[in-house]
Amino acid sequence: MPEKPAKRLRGRPKQADNDISIQQTIIYTASALFKEYGYEAVSLQQIGKQCGVSKPTIYYHFASKPELFKVAMTTMLNNVRKVTSHLLNEVDHLEHGLVRLAEARLANPHAEIETMMREAESFLDEKQVREIREAEQQIHELLAEHFRLAMDQQILREEDPMFLAETFSTLMLMGNRENNPQKYESHLALAQKVVSLFLQGAKAT
Repeated sequence: MPEKPAKRLRGRPKQADNDISIQQTIIYTASALFKEYGYEAVSLQQIGKQCGVSKPTIYYHFASKPELFKVAMTTMLNNVRKVTSHLLNEVDHLEHGLVRLAEARLANPHAEIETMMREAESFLDEKQVREIREAEQQIHELLAEHFRLAMDQQILREEDPMFLAETFSTLMLMGNRENNPQKYESHLALAQKVVSLFLQGAKAT
């Protein structure tokens, strides 16, 4: 009599080949929900319902809700860094790159990290907090590298490049304001205005 096939673990996807796509769906969905509602208001059941998977499936991919939050945030921040690098590296002039970057960021605003972290930090361990902060820092370091190069070329005045990077990132939070579409002609128009104001204060005299 042939042996019965071994029972599949509850919550595990039926096809191992689908693991990556299911994991990515969970991360994307969790990221969107955390950004919209914050950490505490979002449950794993809610994430699973949006993804069309069970709670055990989420636990198959992520050990806990704090771990999923960490992965969702670092994934979001890593994507921002990749877009930032691409937009700044494919132009010949810093101002053009900053305008393109600002347009993209203002058109697709992301939640203020500080607000999200204040709510979630008490649930996260030190390693999870550190990994999120490191992912955020990498964006600032990338911007700082371009600002330092512009200083070397005497496009910008001498200043702490990290301070400029953090200031520019803060300006991008204007995209979170609900009335911006009514106040400005387009995201490009707002981007040009923000970058112009930023560079007026940072340009070499």
